[in-house]
Amino acid sequence: MRWIAGLFALSVGLFSAPIAPAQTVPAEPSPTEAEATDGRMQRVLDRGRLIVGVKTDYPPWGMIAPDGSIAGLEPDLAQDLADRLGVALELVPVTSANRLQRLNQGVIDIAIATMGDTEARRREADLLLPHYYASGVTLLARRGSPFRDWGQLRGRPICLTDGAFFNRRLTEIYHIQTVVFRGNRDALLALQDGRCVGMAYDDTVLTRHLNDPLWSDFHLATPSILNSPWSIAVKLGEGERALGRFVSDAIATWHRDGILLALQDRWGIPRSDFLTERNRVWRAERAGEPVCIRGTDGAWPASCLSTQAFKTSGDTSELPGWVKVLRDKTGFDLSFAFDQIDSTRLIHGVGLTFVLSLIAILGSLTVGVTLAIASRSLKPNTWAHWLFRNPIRALVVSARMTPPILQLYILFFGLGGYLAAHYGYTPGSFGIAALVLSFYAGATNAVLLGSAIGHLQEEKPGIPAYRLLPPAVERCYEGLVSTSVNIVKAAGLASTIALPEVISTVNTIIAEGGDATTMMNLLLVFYFLFVLSVLALLRALKGVVMRWI
Repeated sequence: MRWIAGLFALSVGLFSAPIAPAQTVPAEPSPTEAEATDGRMQRVLDRGRLIVGVKTDYPPWGMIAPDGSIAGLEPDLAQDLADRLGVALELVPVTSANRLQRLNQGVIDIAIATMGDTEARRREADLLLPHYYASGVTLLARRGSPFRDWGQLRGRPICLTDGAFFNRRLTEIYHIQTVVFRGNRDALLALQDGRCVGMAYDDTVLTRHLNDPLWSDFHLATPSILNSPWSIAVKLGEGERALGRFVSDAIATWHRDGILLALQDRWGIPRSDFLTERNRVWRAERAGEPVCIRGTDGAWPASCLSTQAFKTSGDTSELPGWVKVLRDKTGFDLSFAFDQIDSTRLIHGVGLTFVLSLIAILGSLTVGVTLAIASRSLKPNTWAHWLFRNPIRALVVSARMTPPILQLYILFFGLGGYLAAHYGYTPGSFGIAALVLSFYAGATNAVLLGSAIGHLQEEKPGIPAYRLLPPAVERCYEGLVSTSVNIVKAAGLASTIALPEVISTVNTIIAEGGDATTMMNLLLVFYFLFVLSVLALLRALKGVVMRWI
């Protein structure tokens, strides 16, 4: 069953993957006997290239430079590792939601991606010690807002970035209304448009935004909380092998030699008490010998390490016995179903996807029928023909040829931002998604039905276009079905405008420690059953139309 999940995960990626600069990821060679001993390190040396996953939406830790390359403090750390190994460096963009997936899929060797060390993530990858940075969470809000304490945010819409470890904790502790975007850029745009009262994020990043005149009307409204150390990650099992030990030793050197402090200054990051303290600890000597060296067991002294993993999930000891047995025997993990937050948002995601898809399907059929009948009812060489023919064509072409994700962005951030700034009205993301999907698929339906009606008019001249609709539906029924099924698939794009449909919800649960195989198989079952229900609905609608004379 796992191979089915793998195939489906590939198709899901087409809808859930964030926009990022194109990168060529070469095919990995098969494992060698040397790799069985030395782990991933041997593969890196054989290929002559270290592949590191870094952020591109987290300046100055990782960002796109003016020349299109990836730059920042973490890419500098990746380059240092490659130089120490004597190999080339390849940087692969990752996000908070997919960085561990990319690591476990073997797409990258190492993840240096502003990753907080949490217990949940330690179950998914080997998070290396020592930590290389630490940060907390604060709230960016407009000046004059009444919020000074996190407790005041209960029930308030807060912009978040998908995959951040603190999202769940903020929901658990402060009961905020989450508005989750795939990347920081979109979350910040939504904050400016007034779609949330504040953006909760890493304090080191939000502090830098205050230096930009664009954010002069904003301030950090709350104290930093949920302080968490950052870790570099390698695939499970690699932490105690050659690659993990190499990176761990490099981090120790970065602290001891002040390399992290220097990079902090170079990239204009405010002085970190964490880095200053770590530099002091790692430089300490006793009787002329370094204090922080590996012991005979290969471990670092506990006094040289910073705080431990951040707890993000509850105790799983209360799971029913059959769930534990199922997980241990088959690997199929249903723990999420017994977690109040995960189960609630999954049910919400399934319901939202179902309702959005059905509304968009009905909307697309309505748009298709309306435009097709309108265009075929216009008599040539009449004022109505000259007045409406070109606008209808323009609407069909623009709605059909413009990618739906671009339409979502234009309406949500473009038109939505304009309406919010000038009229104080902010259109909802659900309405925008339903409108875009309805017109995108409706334009295709209009072409299918219009062409069928046109042929029928040639065969039966003089009959009004609307009377020819039933046989036209029969002729292009399969095309209408295909368009409707594609709407179900395209509903996943709604997550780009913070609509928590089922695919983005599943990705979030996986990013927070949920079992990927289990979640992807359940997603496969959901879509299989959903598409069957859509086909049944369309057959019923066809019967109604065919009886309509």
